[in-house]
Amino acid sequence: MAFIKRKLAVYPWPVEVLKPSETNIGEFESTTFTVKFKRLKMSELVEFEQGTLEPVEALKKILAGWIDYTDEDGNEIPFSDKELKEMAEDTDVVAAITKGFENFYTNGQVKN
Repeated sequence: MAFIKRKLAVYPWPVEVLKPSETNIGEFESTTFTVKFKRLKMSELVEFEQGTLEPVEALKKILAGWIDYTDEDGNEIPFSDKELKEMAEDTDVVAAITKGFENFYTNGQVKN
């Protein structure tokens, strides 16, 4: 199969968010949603890995959207700068997205 060079590559990837349980003491509850990760250029990846970006800027750099990200009533939350800012304040979600992004790149390198 021929390699196809794309200007902007975006890939869906599952993200598992672990939050402390409100009902089961000392346990976590797991939920998942799908993010659309941007495939970064090498220079962008190095900048991201340095960890010098503010959380919202880091999310803007790696995310192009999401699927199955809903509010408490089950309504889809549209991808927007406003929602990214709110998301950047949730430590559990940011940790899950960061871990998912690391898996996204690590698995790609291991399989290639």
